[in-house]
Amino acid sequence: MLAIVMLSSLLTGCWGLREIEHLIYVNSVGIDYANNKIVIYVQLASFFNIAKKEAGAQDEQQVISVARAEGETFDKAIFNLYATAQQRIAWSHVKTVLFSEAALNEKIINQVLDVWDRYYEFRYTNWVYATKDSIESVFYATPVQNISVVYSQLNDPNDTYSQNSVIEPLYLFDFMRSWYDKSQTLKVPFLKVTDNWTENQKVSPKLEMNGIGFFQNNRYLGDLPRAQTRGLRWFNAKLKRTNVFVRKDNIPQVMLVMEKVKFQIQPEMKEGKAQFRIKVSAQGNIPQLIQNLTEKQLNRLASEEIEKEIRESYAKGLSKGIDALNLSEVLFRAKPQDWHRLENNGAIPLDENSLASVEVDAKLYSGGISKIKKD
Repeated sequence: MLAIVMLSSLLTGCWGLREIEHLIYVNSVGIDYANNKIVIYVQLASFFNIAKKEAGAQDEQQVISVARAEGETFDKAIFNLYATAQQRIAWSHVKTVLFSEAALNEKIINQVLDVWDRYYEFRYTNWVYATKDSIESVFYATPVQNISVVYSQLNDPNDTYSQNSVIEPLYLFDFMRSWYDKSQTLKVPFLKVTDNWTENQKVSPKLEMNGIGFFQNNRYLGDLPRAQTRGLRWFNAKLKRTNVFVRKDNIPQVMLVMEKVKFQIQPEMKEGKAQFRIKVSAQGNIPQLIQNLTEKQLNRLASEEIEKEIRESYAKGLSKGIDALNLSEVLFRAKPQDWHRLENNGAIPLDENSLASVEVDAKLYSGGISKIKKD
């Protein structure tokens, strides 16, 4: 009995445990750059409207707290933040990292990744975004009906992406994988604050993915707006559900919802230059048929629209020196010797002739298709 008592005294206990209300939980981290200093913003998580309320409990207005600090380096800015914190800050629940466009700089991003990689509380399963709006305005945008910011598009984009897959959300570990790969085009979603929603007849700011920023070999090349990136979604293996609006002679024909997308990019060398043959297949249904068309016509129009989107996104990227379709990596994986011979700072020379062919096979499988003429 004496031995058991003595051994039990060596066991660790819970006397170092802190109550949840005694910690400040950071939900999102924003990084800006101004006046030769890194500016950090933190959005704090509020848990009161996450848990289930008791019957008869009154709804409380959600409180969003945002703190700001600056410093010569990213870590210095964090320690300057500690100076005004009233309680211990916990970083283990961070969901999102948001960069301003001014902070999309190789030196700043490398500082952030270095600190993220060294401090034990940080995780790699955060979402990564950029924005042209102020970081504070993004952090103060809330979901509808007083739902916690934990479930906003900033912190939980998968729900909206599964319903309308246009711009793919980006995890930090995917960001880092592309950041350290010289051959890859890194694509970062851009967020914008919109005023399309109202609550109690007052404007309620909401978030929208409105474009993509592009990096090549750690160099920021610029961005493309949402309308010019629609061709990129057909090369995303995670695509769930996306719409195609078909027009003919500028007259609306049909709205299609496409799923089960598959793609293949085959590189080849011709006269010392790289060319690529693209094949895309997709299946879809018809939620709205505006004009009376046959099944064959619908399949053809859908295929033509998807091919048009792919070529337009590729051309818009070329105009800004961006390899929007990530063709450099395709050549690197398939023909590394040719890639090393052609590459310059991680990019290979591309022009309007680099797409040797784009073949799209779109087929409809449901949505009242049995009522549509076959010929």
